[in-house]
Amino acid sequence: MAPKDITIKQLITRMENEENFPAISQHIAELNSKAAPTSESSANELAALILRDYSLTSRLLKVANSAMYGQFSGTISTVSRAVVVLGFEQVQLTAASLIFFEHLQDKSKSHYVKEAVLSAFLSGILARDLAKSIDIEGWEIFYIGAMFHNFGRLLTINYFPEEFSNYKQLLDTGLDKKDAARQALGVTFSELGISVAKSWSLPDQIVVSMKLPKEGELKENGKKTNHQQLLPRFANELCDITMNFPPQEKRKQLIKVLAKYGKIYPVRLNDVVSMMDVAIKEMQKFTEVLRLNSTDIQHLDQRSFNATEETEPKNGPTITKQQATVALNKFEIANPDQGPQRLTTAEKRKQHLRNGIQEITNVMLDDFSLDDILSMIMETIYRGIGFNRVVIFFKDPKSGMMQARYGLGANADAIVKETSFLVAETAKDLFNMALNENKDLYIGNISDVEVRDYKPSWFDGSIFSSSLAIYPIVINKTGIGLIYGGHNEAGEHLDSEQLNAMKTLRNQAALAIKQTLAGG
Repeated sequence: MAPKDITIKQLITRMENEENFPAISQHIAELNSKAAPTSESSANELAALILRDYSLTSRLLKVANSAMYGQFSGTISTVSRAVVVLGFEQVQLTAASLIFFEHLQDKSKSHYVKEAVLSAFLSGILARDLAKSIDIEGWEIFYIGAMFHNFGRLLTINYFPEEFSNYKQLLDTGLDKKDAARQALGVTFSELGISVAKSWSLPDQIVVSMKLPKEGELKENGKKTNHQQLLPRFANELCDITMNFPPQEKRKQLIKVLAKYGKIYPVRLNDVVSMMDVAIKEMQKFTEVLRLNSTDIQHLDQRSFNATEETEPKNGPTITKQQATVALNKFEIANPDQGPQRLTTAEKRKQHLRNGIQEITNVMLDDFSLDDILSMIMETIYRGIGFNRVVIFFKDPKSGMMQARYGLGANADAIVKETSFLVAETAKDLFNMALNENKDLYIGNISDVEVRDYKPSWFDGSIFSSSLAIYPIVINKTGIGLIYGGHNEAGEHLDSEQLNAMKTLRNQAALAIKQTLAGG
């Protein structure tokens, strides 16, 4: 094993000994495996993995509905739909980015970490806009590639603060960045980042974006250019000017960088200045995603080319006791062992129901996949009603068995693999009666005297819920399936709006099946 490889292995081992790094690595690696080209995972399976984490779900949908994806802005209300519209890989990489950057901000108080995270997102926005301005297709991958370009540097700042401090001191002596990193860390930032990226199974194009261009590559003909490697670096050098140079030096530095990349990326100085300032403004729309506070936003404004000087507030902002309490609650560490999280307030859940129903209606007006529609319906019910688990069953016409086909929430994988029941007109259990009589049922407590004798024998173990809803899917007077949602606790109550929403979503499922069978 080469000395460089030994050093990288030692560094990764040190990171793996950090308290939360192994869990973060496993989460990201699992996401990547679901979205790999060789994977047979469905949009529902990738969405289900993301939905385990409420914070990630919320922030991913905010990014998906942001100006980042202008043509879809404000129209995506489910992770399932985000996967379909934006693509497996784009959702996978965005989710991985959000997981990692939140992890950094959760565990570190370092000023350098905050700056590096802001720089990563700002570089992504710049790469996207540069790609669009010079008509390079696939701007989405450049956005993520630019975010990960300085991945190794970010890892060093966070996990090896002493080495990073030594690196900064070596830069002050006149060493270039590569030599300073090798001397302080044993490897370059690029080499470290690429090694960790490969261990997480990040796609090749992201790994390529971390590689440094070879000498003379900037002088090559544009047709031979590896944009996946070069454009993220160009965006990061522009971001470096924005973040790290005072206003009076920005223009001089920008002229140098544009001259350096000018043969391949012939963009005008004034256009780039405008692009950089627009990117700063757009960053302010990500306050919740990046946990930016008013001071962070003020500092971003000061990075604008229009800023005249860097000014720091003489006195810190006055914080009331109520504001402090809100801040503490916001950052309180959740129980790591808790199950999948749901939308937290009744109004948020109802709004998600309304948005989900509208989005499904819109999708069904165009070409659609039945799997995608059913995944959206299931996710809308899961997040909008607040069930602990949602399962869609379909009847096997040969065996007469009603089989669990789609699941979301607690024990979903086990339920889909293991759960089925025989459909029979003579059966007197809740599920068969709902199917045979085409009745929608909601049971607040299955242990109540009035209903406990109608509990089927198979309704136990991983699928069991104390309170539950059963909505049959009937086509041409034949029960072909049902939607089941369950709460862990007895006594849950659904109001008329929620019950009607469930009915609407069941009807949408039936209509989607009809259209699919009719070839429409």
